[in-house]
This record gives sequence, C-alpha cells and structure tokens, in this order.
Amino acid sequence: MASDVIVMGAGLVGLSLARELQRQQFQVRVLEARKAGGGASWAAAGMLAGYQTQHPGLRPLAIAAARLYPSWTAELERETYLPSGYRRGGTLFVASPEHAAPAVRLDGWEPVVPGALDGLEPELRAEGEIWRVPDDHSVDNRQLMTALIASVRGRGIPLEEHTPVVAVEANGAGWTVRTEVRNYTADMVVNTAGAWAASFSTPVAMPVRPRKGQMLSLRSAARLRHVIAAPGVYLVPRNDGRILVGATVEDVGFAPGVEAAAIAELRQRAERVMPALHEATVDQSWAGYRPCAADDLPILGPTRCQGYWIATAHYRDGILLAPLTAKIIARAMATGQMTRALELTPFLPRRFEN
Repeated sequence: MASDVIVMGAGLVGLSLARELQRQQFQVRVLEARKAGGGASWAAAGMLAGYQTQHPGLRPLAIAAARLYPSWTAELERETYLPSGYRRGGTLFVASPEHAAPAVRLDGWEPVVPGALDGLEPELRAEGEIWRVPDDHSVDNRQLMTALIASVRGRGIPLEEHTPVVAVEANGAGWTVRTEVRNYTADMVVNTAGAWAASFSTPVAMPVRPRKGQMLSLRSAARLRHVIAAPGVYLVPRNDGRILVGATVEDVGFAPGVEAAAIAELRQRAERVMPALHEATVDQSWAGYRPCAADDLPILGPTRCQGYWIATAHYRDGILLAPLTAKIIARAMATGQMTRALELTPFLPRRFEN
C-alpha cells in the first residue's frame, strides 16, 4: 500500500502534521501502535506555557507556538463543531527558594502587587512572590484530541490504529514501513511516535526515552481562573469545574501504573497553595510518558537519510508545540527547506547523527 508520506504516531503531533501535509497536497497515511491520541497527548495537563519557557533556544519557538494556538483551535472547532477546551486567563507563578522566578525579568511576566491576589484568585494562598503570565493559556488536551481525530477522519486521511511499526527500511525508490499487520510504502516517512520513537528499527537512531508523569484530577466547589504554577505542583482548571494536579517527573522507563504515595504528595502540595481543595474528591489519577531527548530539546527535521524525517521529543511542551511543529515540518517537506523565520538549528536531528 503506497502513500506519499507515512506518519508513524497518532498523537497530537502526528495528527496535526497529517492535516498540514494534506494541505500541502501530499497523500498521507497515519499509523498508530495503540489507540490514536492515547499516549502523552491524553495524559498531559494541556498547559500552553510558552512565555514561561526560559531556555534561550526554545523560548522563541514556544512563544510562536503560543501565539498560533488561538487561531488554530478556533479553526479546528469550526471544522468539527467540537470543543477544544481552550482557555484564556494566564498563569500565576508562585515563587519560592525551590521554585524561583527568572533571575532576569522576561517579557510577558508581570509582578502581582501585595493585596492584588484576592482579586485574581481568592482561594490561593501563597507566602512567596507571585508573578502573572497573562499570555500563557491552557487547553483540554483530551477534547482537543477528539476534535483532531474527527478532523483527520473527516478529511479522509487513513488512520490505522493498533498497527505497531516493526521497522523502517529504505527500498531504493523510497521507504518500506513494516508493521505487525502489513507492510506500507511511501516516498517519505516521519517518526512522530513520541516516547516510543526509538522502540522500532529505524535508519537513524535517536536518543529518545520516556519520562513518566503521574497526575490526578479533583472535583471541588472551589474554582480557579488561572493555571497555578507553585513549588512542586501545578493546577490546571477545566471548563467542567475539575482541577488537574500534576505532575511527577520520573526516569523509570515505561514502568506502569500510578502510586498512591505519589498521588497523595501531589494533592498535599496542591492543598498548601489552595486549602479549599482539602474538601475536594479525586475524580481520576493516571500516568503518562513524555518523550525526552538527551538534551531535553525537541528533535525536528530531516535526517541524513533522504526522506526520513523526525518530529518528536517535545518533552513537557508537546501540546504547546504540536501545531507549530506540524506547520514547520509539512512546509519543509513540501519545499525542501526548514523555515528561516525561527532558529531551528538546536532542534535538528543532525546533532545526534554520527
């Protein structure tokens, strides 16, 4: 079965890319080892924290991605008539010795003056300095994935779930993607398999590993207007009244399940900054696996093997960076040139190629 492009991985990055590739007039097929959108895209909190990004190389990309999000989600909602859960409101950053604000004030950060907190978040309790990041927003990533899957299917893009890739091999004229179900051929392939990007045989090995994160959601009479970033915890409000609390960062491979002690610690940290959550009930707890490169930066672009592309390792910014990643990679595949509007050298696969 032949396609111009095969996208391997149906998370937010892979499905966003499939839509953009179709817009560039490619015939595209998406292969997913499990259920579409069931990996990090399902497990994330949905923070769009571009203006909190302090890494000097990543910050311009993150801010550009944050600026794209309002129009991108609005377009997706118009197309599918489904919600994305996009919320404005910004982030309140609670500083402490172990959770320091930037040493140099960054654009987009505003100090919250004493006495102003009650007007912003009456339920919040904080002893340290507080900063507001008004242009950092959030999205309900599970609603977003539902809309994106509907868009891809509605556009007639083949989406093959439960089709694990075994190997990607050059075949002379292009590429063969061998799966446990059948073989596919294409002129070009893109590895968007997230934390599983190194789990099958590829022509170019990339140092991508999973970092596990455990989270929970709470139901409470208390309400939040902002995302809260506090020492050892973050709180993300949802439109249905739930509050998401996260998250651990663990180098334990694909160790499964959630641990009661980790969930309890996250809740305790949340209650320190929002005591009203003491009366909340736990709605759900879960774990996911963030894709992480050796240098904690995304891997984006072509490899030394012509026609084999990579778009993965977004680590904690996968939800934020996915739509912009899709536009950058699709345009580059169509033109043969990575955009010069952003400095992308730090993210190119060649930094890991021998």
